[in-house]
Amino acid sequence: MEVVMLDPSAFTPPYDHHLCTGLAAVGCDLTLLTTDADYFLWDDKTAYDRVEYFYGHTNGLYAGHDSLPGRTAVKGVEHVLDMARVLREIRSRDPDVVHFQWLPLPVVDRVYLRALARVAPLVFTVHDTTPFHGASTSRLQLLGARSVYDAFDRLIVHTRTSRDELVRQGVLASDVSVIPHGILEYPEPTAPASGGGVEEEDGVDEVLFFGTIKPYKNVDTLLEAFASLPPETREGTVLRIAGNPKVDVAPLKGLADSLGIASAVRWDLRFVPDVEVPELFAGADLVAFPYDDIDQSGALLTALQYEKPVLATDISGFAEVLTDGEHGFLVPPNDADALAGAMDRILSDPDLSARMSERVGDLAESIPTWTAIAAQTREVYRTVA
Repeated sequence: MEVVMLDPSAFTPPYDHHLCTGLAAVGCDLTLLTTDADYFLWDDKTAYDRVEYFYGHTNGLYAGHDSLPGRTAVKGVEHVLDMARVLREIRSRDPDVVHFQWLPLPVVDRVYLRALARVAPLVFTVHDTTPFHGASTSRLQLLGARSVYDAFDRLIVHTRTSRDELVRQGVLASDVSVIPHGILEYPEPTAPASGGGVEEEDGVDEVLFFGTIKPYKNVDTLLEAFASLPPETREGTVLRIAGNPKVDVAPLKGLADSLGIASAVRWDLRFVPDVEVPELFAGADLVAFPYDDIDQSGALLTALQYEKPVLATDISGFAEVLTDGEHGFLVPPNDADALAGAMDRILSDPDLSARMSERVGDLAESIPTWTAIAAQTREVYRTVA
């Protein structure tokens, strides 16, 4: 079965890689059309064809200067041109299925989807049932983000709650398949990481926030919770915020300063290279996810393999994976006091922390393999092809 997969903006390179590798293992001839992604370490080890097809001119023009004015507009224009190229490319390939992971510009993409549907069945993985979590790069991205669903033969989501939300939005339940998200494993470093590596602090506990920093992830609530820890706990603990910011972090740093915790916060504000991810988690004693909205979290599915207690909010993306009191604690969103109380319980009780770590390890082993996930995905393909 020949499959063309698309993630034009490379929103989720690790997910794309793991799924494509799994699909190749179950007999799919897989081509991924995407764009250049920093720190992608699987270049010479892929069992599928990965083509950096999108935004070549934008990437070249703004190399090292992503924040310069005009980039979004230039990328938008190039997206239109690249989608026209994709249409010609897919017509020439005549695949059995075309599978989109993301639609960066739905109001434009819809035009091409109609034409692509005449070439092959279309499948779309809806990673976010709330498009872009309300934090899109441009308002234009939100236009048609939900109405585009009817252009596809089948939608894939990762949780039952996500399926129910799509049904609530008017999608037929029979058009939605629930396929779990797998563990995101990173290549083991072949040499010591250079620059930006984690420096462990002896005798100090560490709370880790890992992932892209966006409004719905509520780093401000985490800072407030950390500041509310009992003095005896906070004095022996640091908070590491590691991830590429998609918000202005100056207010967050100002908040940390006003709360009197600036000296205990370690800001690692960048896209953490894949090679550094294992080291980052090795230094953590607790991983925190204070989000107020998520369908499923790639950061969580990265964290589980490192067997650290998890402190997360009691929302569907976490509650369908984690058991409160077993793998960590689930607390109400936007509740700094509850977050602080749960954090203190784990940090101040080594035996509890050790039990939770062991159960997180058991949970990681129970998550379906990418080969199993790919087999389910292939069955979706066979249903629509």
